[in-house]
Order: sequence, then structure tokens, then C-alpha cells
Amino acid sequence: MIRASRTDGFEIITAPTVHPLARLLGLLIRLRAEITTILAVVAVWVLLTSWLRTPFVIALVAVTVAVVLVTPVLRRFVAYRAAAVMTRHRLRQVLVERRCLNFSRHAPLFLWSHPTEVGDTVWLFLRAGISPTDVEEQTDWIASGCFARDARVTTVRSMTALVKVEVIRRDPLARELIDSELADWTATTGQRPPSSTKVVPPKPGNAHWSGAGDRGGRQDGKPAQRPTLDERDDVPPMVIEHPAPTANTASQPAPTPEPVKVPERGGDWSDYV
Repeated sequence: MIRASRTDGFEIITAPTVHPLARLLGLLIRLRAEITTILAVVAVWVLLTSWLRTPFVIALVAVTVAVVLVTPVLRRFVAYRAAAVMTRHRLRQVLVERRCLNFSRHAPLFLWSHPTEVGDTVWLFLRAGISPTDVEEQTDWIASGCFARDARVTTVRSMTALVKVEVIRRDPLARELIDSELADWTATTGQRPPSSTKVVPPKPGNAHWSGAGDRGGRQDGKPAQRPTLDERDDVPPMVIEHPAPTANTASQPAPTPEPVKVPERGGDWSDYV
């Protein structure tokens, strides 16, 4: 009796033998920020305990930590620097899990990581056998692995082995909305108001020449001043005057708003651009 046999596919990744001292050196380089911080804290603690008593040292450390947490500048500096270190570790883990390695099973070298206004930036030096395209294809996994909203990979033109990975965490422009003065001159509904409605536009607090040639006329050989709006003007709000309802108009239905007529191109568009 012949039995059917089935074989499943499997992956074999071979790696050359690495000396234990080389592996230990690589681990120390990756943990250089944590090791430096721990050594600095221990050195400061030993130095303070040699000068002061232990209760005073504990009080001084507590006050220092409280000042860092209360001061926004110091708090953001510590938080952003810690996030940059965390991003470097997470990025390496993502590249290893996604097999962004060469045939010797070596990952790119992580040169430096630093915080930016929108997130973190990590500089990579690609080993032989890894191309910039291999890193660019992992942007989705990099963003999710680093707990970010997006990721970008930029290659240095002069040397393609040097790659910059930007991890986008925040958008500084989303806090403030850019408003336009044209919104004060248009209806909120997008339709023309009834013909009986009188709209009184705001008047600028000052009048000066906008610099648009001689369109404003000339007075005594000089350009005439025209009323314009800018951020320094004290502009009163727009006033919309509705007619008082009468006995005849109260029973009549509301008039249908007329369609808005778009004027042809012409006039001085410099005040609206």
C-alpha cells in the first residue's frame, strides 16, 4: 500500500558564528544611553552622599524630579529624548522581525537618534547586502511598531548607504487653524440673502495704500490711500439688518433665495490673493 506523503515549507536562516565579545560589545553600544544615564545617577548619588546626609540627599533628588516634572521645557526635553531612545530600539526590532537583513543575518547599523518637532529621527548605515528600498518597504510596520502615525525614509544622494528614518508622532500645525478674512464677507449658508436684507460690511479701523499700482487713484502725484484689512486693523463685526415684519408680510411665505451670480473675472484681485 502506497501512502501519500506531504511536506510543508519551512525557512532555514543560517548565520555565521559571532564571537561572544563582539555580541557583548554590540549590546553595550545599543544600550549606551541607558548605561550612561545609570552611571551618571549613581555618580551623582555617591558624590552627594559624601557631602550631605542621606535625608538631605533624598530631599534634594525629590525636589529636582519635581522641578523637571513641573517645568514644561525640561519635561518635554526628557520625554522627547526618552522617546527617541525607545524609537531606536523599536526600529531595530521591527527590521529584525521583518527580515530586513543581509544574508549574513546582520541588521543595519544604528548611528544616531534624536527628537524633532514632529517626532523622532534615526540615522542608519546599511551593511553590504541591504538596499534603501528594503527599508522603504517597511514604513507601515515601522509606524505601527514605533507607536507613531507615520514613517518616512529618506536616502542621502551622495551616499545611498546612509538612510534617515523619520517617525512622525504629532502635527504641530493642527493646534491652530488658519482663518481667512474672506469668511467675514460671505454668507455662512453659501446662498444669497433675501433682497430685502441689508448687509453692512465692516469698516477698517485705518486706511492705507495696499501697493497695487495706481488702481486707487492719485492725489497730488501720490497714490491715494484705500481702505484695506490686515491683522493690525480693529475691524468691527459684520452687521446684518433684517426688515421689521409687517401685517402684510407676516402672512406671505418667505421669498425663495435667488441663485448666486458669479461675477466675471475682472477688478482688483490683489486684495483677495
